[in-house]
Amino acid sequence: MRGVRSVGVFMAVAAIVLPVVLPLARFPALAALLPGKTPAGLYLQVAAHPDDDLLFMSPDLLKLVAHGARTVTVYLTAGESVAGMRDDHAPGPYAASREQGVRAAYAWVAGARDRWRRRTLLLGRVPVAVDTLADLPRVQLVFVGLPDGGDPRASGGRGALTRLWADRDGLSCVRAFLHRALCLSHGDVTDMLRALMRGFRPTVLRTLDPEPSPAGLDHPDHVAAARFAAEAVPPGVEVIAYRGYTIQLLPPNLNPIEREIKREVFGVYRRHDYRAGPGHRYDAWTERMYRRRPDAPPAHDSWSAR
Repeated sequence: MRGVRSVGVFMAVAAIVLPVVLPLARFPALAALLPGKTPAGLYLQVAAHPDDDLLFMSPDLLKLVAHGARTVTVYLTAGESVAGMRDDHAPGPYAASREQGVRAAYAWVAGARDRWRRRTLLLGRVPVAVDTLADLPRVQLVFVGLPDGGDPRASGGRGALTRLWADRDGLSCVRAFLHRALCLSHGDVTDMLRALMRGFRPTVLRTLDPEPSPAGLDHPDHVAAARFAAEAVPPGVEVIAYRGYTIQLLPPNLNPIEREIKREVFGVYRRHDYRAGPGHRYDAWTERMYRRRPDAPPAHDSWSAR
């Protein structure tokens, strides 16, 4: 227990010190707590919401960032959900605060100042925001800004991303949350992801589970985002999928240090997300990480995207 408490004290001190230390590259102490070498290649994560990566792809993802790997994480929806419907948090500022939260979390893990450079790329018909960590440009975040599946204000109502996935013929469209003038179809989303992958040339793609277990329900946005990514990925890219909400039903499988680091990192994000309050779900998710096939060795724990 003493070791666990020491880690907690260390991480709490780091959370205070990191934002004011200048200049920072990677934080060597955090990298030491997450053993491993700097991986070659580019790791692309495609998630539905800002925080899916922190909750369900970590600590795998945290190790990559801590060791200075080239990472690009894509968030397909703005994550606005029902903000502003029963409270005074307008959906636009709330979506922006979630972006701020993941930027702060990535910077914290990278041991860098929370300073980012933003540019807009037009990928097919879709303008996306690309944020690059100023002190460590190998870390990039991409915000697409489609409507969150829980938002009934989206064109067509709730489940916008799921409806886009299901309409493979492109007979309908959904207005982008961040660019309301755009009405995007299934093909627009797939073309955007294909263009992004041609530009970044990932060697590994990480998604959530495209076929979650019937024993537990996952978020429909998680499933749709994973399926869009699988449709867009080119041949030769290793694809690794992670279970989402359904890990609550599985035994905790992270060691004490991994759990503490994951909680601390999510805590950095959580300070920017008023809806990510305390609760057993978040405790369960920060104690676990399961790839889609937990019975397979990590080196072979991937699924075919084709």
